[in-house]
Order: sequence, then C-alpha cells, then structure tokens
Amino acid sequence: MESFMPDVCSSQLEYVSTIQEHSVVDLPVPDPTRFSSWLRLLKTTALVLIFIKRCRKFTSNCQINCTDMEEAEQLLLRYAQLQSFPEEIAAIKNRKPLERISRLHILAPYLDDYGILRVSGRIDTAADLFMEIKRPIILDGRHSIWRLIVKHYHKKAAHGLNEMVVNELKQKYWILKLRPTVRTVASSCMLCRMQKAKPEPPRMGDLPQPRLDHHQRPFTNCGVDLFGPLDVTIGRRREKRYGVLFTCLTVRAVHIEVVNSLTTDSLIMALRRMSARRGWPKHIFSDNGTNLRGAKTELLKSIKELDEVALKDQALNFSTEWTFIPPSSPHWGGAWERLIRTVKNALKVVLKERAPREEVLITLLAEVENLVNSRALTHVSVEPESNESLTPNHFLLGTSSNLPTIGVYDDSDIYLRKQWRIAQRLADKFWERWVKEFLPELLPRRKWNREQRSLQIGDLVLVVSPNEQRGIWQRGVVERVFPGKDGRTRVVQIKTLSGILVRPATRVARIPMEDECR
Repeated sequence: MESFMPDVCSSQLEYVSTIQEHSVVDLPVPDPTRFSSWLRLLKTTALVLIFIKRCRKFTSNCQINCTDMEEAEQLLLRYAQLQSFPEEIAAIKNRKPLERISRLHILAPYLDDYGILRVSGRIDTAADLFMEIKRPIILDGRHSIWRLIVKHYHKKAAHGLNEMVVNELKQKYWILKLRPTVRTVASSCMLCRMQKAKPEPPRMGDLPQPRLDHHQRPFTNCGVDLFGPLDVTIGRRREKRYGVLFTCLTVRAVHIEVVNSLTTDSLIMALRRMSARRGWPKHIFSDNGTNLRGAKTELLKSIKELDEVALKDQALNFSTEWTFIPPSSPHWGGAWERLIRTVKNALKVVLKERAPREEVLITLLAEVENLVNSRALTHVSVEPESNESLTPNHFLLGTSSNLPTIGVYDDSDIYLRKQWRIAQRLADKFWERWVKEFLPELLPRRKWNREQRSLQIGDLVLVVSPNEQRGIWQRGVVERVFPGKDGRTRVVQIKTLSGILVRPATRVARIPMEDECR
C-alpha cells in the first residue's frame, strides 16, 4: 500500500463539518488549500474513503480503482458546493424556490442522485449528448477545489490558450466567474510565466558626454569595431583581411583601416595609423569582445583572443581611456554598429569581384570611407536657397566630398594670420550648425520611453539569448546590480548553474513571483 500512497502527512487530513439548517453533514475531506494538484487531492481522498470502508469492514481492498476515484470526485464536488451554495442547496432540499438575488436563480439548479448540484437547462432533447453537457455541474470559481480543477485542465491543454481551457471545462462544468478564474490560474503558472517573460529595459538613458562634446577635434571620442573577413588575392592564393572601423562619436565620421589578422598587435597598429592621421583619441569605446553581433565564425573566434589589458595599456601611454561595453549588449555600441552596416552595404555595391587584390581592397575601403563621410547628418532641403546639408566631411575637410570650400576670398586673405582666422571661423560655423541642426535630432527617445521596475537583488530571471530557443535559456538569480548615473539599473550580475554572468537589462527577463500575478 505504501507504493501508491501520496506523500501526505497526517496533519493534511482534516475532518470537515458543514452546518446546514438543523443538520450536520460530516465529509471526510482533506484540506484542499494544502494541495497543489487536483489528481493528488483525488487520490488522497480516495485513500481516506478506502480507509473508512476497511474500518467498517465494507471492503478489504487496499488498491485505488476507478470507482474509488469517482466516489472521491463526487465527495469533493459536494464539499465544494456545500461551502459555496449552502442556502441554495438547503432551499432545493426543502423544495422551496430560490430567491431572485441568488446567483443560481437563472440556472434552475437541482440535485442529482449523488447530491451534486447541476444546471437544469433547455437542451435536454438534444440527441447524442452526454449528461455532463446537457446538465453540467455547478461550481464557484472562487473555491479552492475549483482552482485545482482549472489548473488540472490548464496542464492538460499543454499550457495553451485560455479559450482552449474554457472550452474543455464547459463540457462538464458550469462555473461562475469562469474566465477570470482561468486567467488567474494561467497567470500564476510558473511555466507560463517563464514562457511569457520578456525583458523590461529601463527608460532610455541620456546620451553620454562623448556624444555631445562639441567644439572638439574629430575623433577626440571614438568607437571601434571590426568587420570581415574579406578575401583578397595574393599571387595565386587567397588570404583573409579584416576591417577596423573608427567612428567619431560626435560628428559621426568614420575612418577605416585594414589589418592582416585580429591579433592584439594588429589592432594596436591600426589604432596608431589612425591616430597618426586623425590625432590620438581622448576616449575609446569598443565591444567587449564576445558580442560582435552578426560577425562571422572566424571573426568571433579571433576577437575572443584579443588582450583587453594590452589594449588599455597601449592607450594609456597616450593618455587615452579605453572603455569596453558590457557583454551581450550590442545596443550600447549602436553608434558604430549602425555604421558597420552602412560600410558593408556600400562595399557590396563597389566590390565587383569576390577576392580582389589587396591594393584594390584598400582603395575601395578608402572610397567607401569618403562615401560614408559624405552622408547628410541632417534633413536635406530641396530649396535652392538653403544651405548645403551638414556632413562629417565638413569637419574633416571643410567641405563635402564634391563641393569646393565655402566662401570666396581675395588676395588680401593670403596672410597666415587671416588664413588661420578663416579656418577657425569655418570650423565655428560648422559647429554652430551642428548644435542648431544635428543636436536637436538627438533629443527624442525612439524607444524604451516607459518607466519599468528596475531589476533588484534576489530577482529570479531568464538570461535571454537571441540565438537560442527560449526553452534552453539559463535561469539565475540577480546577485548584484550596477545602477547608472540616473539611478536606473542597466547592468546586473547573475548567478547561474554555469557560473557568474554580467548582462544588460535588455538581455534579462524577470520571472514574476506568484504574489505579483494575483
């Protein structure tokens, strides 16, 4: 008998008495609120009934059969109805009409041969229908037994749509407050909460100071990203080359270098070549090394081998600060990710062969660099009297790529002092236009406008992985938060079975607790 008995302690069995108008109905029903499964409650109740029969020597059977389960179900349904509709049942037993204020008045209820309350409807003459459909059992959606039944049907429907559960329940039961109860049960289901959990990123933060640092030399603050590999022809063999893109975070200009490999030394030399022509940056931002979205396998494999410490040390030699964004947070590097796509699109247009000579590739990348730097930063007006649209080349060359320098000067302007003033005035004019025309375009928040609950220590979360199915996302607990300057948490440290992970809020889906779903 021990092999099939549920693991229920003796304190779970409660002898319940329900008083109804001059009579006491004693029902040997375990406390339903201490059970989380309808089948478990049924089996426990069936065991109680078997025990009572054995004590009264009505049976010597110790195994639960279908008859015992049916008797247990009838007992539990009577118990739930006696607690939910005591006045209506008493009135029916005394053959009195129900009051108009009764919740069951329009259902014309009656008691069947087992003492269970059923609906007396208008479809009794329908052929080929079961008794449960013609005269369903009446239950109150607020009762704990009814919630266990809904939970049972919810699992049978494979945690599907609520309407599927409602349709199945209507084949046997008539439930008051059916849909609200089904929604409540579905919202409290842990598996459903995990399936529906999604990241709730905080309100979009303010732009960092390097994005707004005007009246500075271009590439004072820049972002770095890599793309490739690009095949080139060397003699009769093919080799791989990679592109290193530097973008000015303020004027949105780009500078492209070509490297033979993705070693730390190659990247440092590319940085030195760029700095020799553009000046050393004051602050460099780059990906963390493992979050190159859309990178090919070779690029992703090689970038993991970069020595971040060596890069920072080399930058510090020239008073340059190097900052790496958090792992799996490509949106933090949107300033250079978007330009990488622009460069790739332009390269597809100008690259006519699959594996050009290295000299051709370097030339094409230089032309693509000029094309990208010739793009308009602001709205392009069609009015002939309007000024030329501002481009990154205005800050690099003093003009766009295909127009002469702005202004007409005579021979009196050839003196060095006046030429310096002209250059300074042109630069100031471009920066004035940048502040008036381009800077206001950065004002609105295009997404993440709503305030969300910040992630907190102890939250149960799913680590979102866009390249994996939801069912294999890692679960973990937030053990540390990193608030930003505005106090909103945008990066968290998560403890998982595989170790400690650092992820942005956009890659973390919090699983609501049961008390939040009520």
